[in-house]
Amino acid sequence: MAVVQYRGFTLMRVLRFPRRRRAVVAVCCAALAWFAATSDTVQAASNIPNELISSNPQPNATVTVVPTQLQLVFRNKLDADDAASLGVLLRCSGTTVSLGSPVVAVDSQTVSAPLASIPPAGQCTVTWVINRDIGSLGTFNFTLLISTQTSLAANIETTDTTIVGEIINIAAAPEPRFGLLLVLLRILEYFFVACVVGGLLYIVIGWPEGFEYDTTQRFLRLSWFAALGSLFLVVSLNSARASGDSFIASLNPFTWFGGLNSAGGIVLLLRFVLVAGSAAIAFAPRRVLQPETQVPAILYLLALAATYGLTRVGQNLPVFTYIIGIFHAWSMALWLGALVLLARAALAGPGDRDLVDAVRYFVRLSPLLMLVTIFTGLVQVYLTDGAAIFTSSHGRANVLTLVIVAVMVWLMLLVRNFSANRLGRERRLTAQMAWRLRRAITAQVIVGILVLGATSWAASMRPPKAIAKRATPSANYLYREELKNDRFHVILSITPLTTGANAMRVELLEPKRINNFEVRLVPQAEGYAGIALIMPLRFAGAAVAPVDGGLVFPVAGVWNVEIVGTTTTGDLTTLGTTITVTESLVGTQTTIVGG
Repeated sequence: MAVVQYRGFTLMRVLRFPRRRRAVVAVCCAALAWFAATSDTVQAASNIPNELISSNPQPNATVTVVPTQLQLVFRNKLDADDAASLGVLLRCSGTTVSLGSPVVAVDSQTVSAPLASIPPAGQCTVTWVINRDIGSLGTFNFTLLISTQTSLAANIETTDTTIVGEIINIAAAPEPRFGLLLVLLRILEYFFVACVVGGLLYIVIGWPEGFEYDTTQRFLRLSWFAALGSLFLVVSLNSARASGDSFIASLNPFTWFGGLNSAGGIVLLLRFVLVAGSAAIAFAPRRVLQPETQVPAILYLLALAATYGLTRVGQNLPVFTYIIGIFHAWSMALWLGALVLLARAALAGPGDRDLVDAVRYFVRLSPLLMLVTIFTGLVQVYLTDGAAIFTSSHGRANVLTLVIVAVMVWLMLLVRNFSANRLGRERRLTAQMAWRLRRAITAQVIVGILVLGATSWAASMRPPKAIAKRATPSANYLYREELKNDRFHVILSITPLTTGANAMRVELLEPKRINNFEVRLVPQAEGYAGIALIMPLRFAGAAVAPVDGGLVFPVAGVWNVEIVGTTTTGDLTTLGTTITVTESLVGTQTTIVGG
């Protein structure tokens, strides 16, 4: 007799003792009970009958066009055994209609059975059965009326369907067109606008004698020309990207209004108008000190700087983000503009006591400005990036900005210590002292330009929490499907998916640029033409055909959908799917809000 041995113990030795024998018997009984219970549970689970929740044709429906297939949708998913024992039978007017083998879709709930012959008109009965051993079966009826319309070859007709409503720019990264040039021009724009605004404001609060110097007047005028020129190019480039026109054509200001019709474009146009109007102050800086013009001039400059806090207007961000952004723009413009004014005008050479006082006051004011700038910047990072500061491009750009700001704070502390030790004893600014201070302040200006570069880079990205707003209310789309391959990614939504007028929304996620973007809908029923809709999208975004836009399904049944497009590298792989259009209920009016 064989004896089972494990680690020096034999089964016979264990069974010699009564306690051990009883324990072994108990374990065996428990295992057998568990196995029996599990088998009963599995068998009970497999015995749960399935249920039909929808079909095409629908139960008790009247169909005027011969269907090309039967479509059944079950409540529970079908496993491999259910699919193997699945059966579908169609009888019309007492005649059995030949059907192809039923096919289970990828969702494991939808079953399609193609018709292999044309059924006769009359009362039709569909019988389905799953797992014949259990008896899950059901039937439903529909009425088939043969259409008398002459059979024509189904072809695609390009209709004049109007695509209106939202055009949303959802690009997560800067478009390759003019991308690098636009970032560089934004740096110049930010810098020179800060020179004008910050320089004039610092004349008010820290250097009232400054407007009398020729170096100050020349600095403000040149800064204004540079600010207006760089901003003109920025607006032109943005208009070219939004409208699709060439850069040369967008140099015409009359073309801006058609391309910059979004919230961000309106803010950009407003900024250009305010910069152009600031010439009245930049060419006559004494107006910021005269009692009759001081308050309007200061408010005008603050309004100009505030537009930089409204750059992301039109995106789903809290209102508090824009308020914080305005204070951030004010503090940054005053700090950088005062720095450049001191370096290019006040410290251009030796001077009297007023130059020493101007530098002293800025040294005392700069820590407060820097504190406000850093605090508001951190709050903005939290509101726009949240916890994605290291996982998103916009967040990493902000981290880089914070690193550069840390270098800027270090330089500010060095200048502060030097001024406290040397300027406290000076009554007049010597040439050597002016040269040393100018070199130290110029280093801060260079670091400030690097901060503007990181800010301009981040401005071209979409923060994780900034999502483009819809220009119009959204419809409750009955059908929504996401289609994608390695280069093409589209979300298609249609409602109410019945015969007659329908609303459609097409959202392009990939690629970022596209040409010849078209959606084709072809009915499988013979005798009806297809529909081709030209999507007015050149960049990633969304377009909406409202319910009154001309998208009309003339016949119920299965429609083939093809989505095609091309890029500069060639044709994209066509996306395809099928939709089931049902017969519209007679006498029922459905209100659809398009958009």
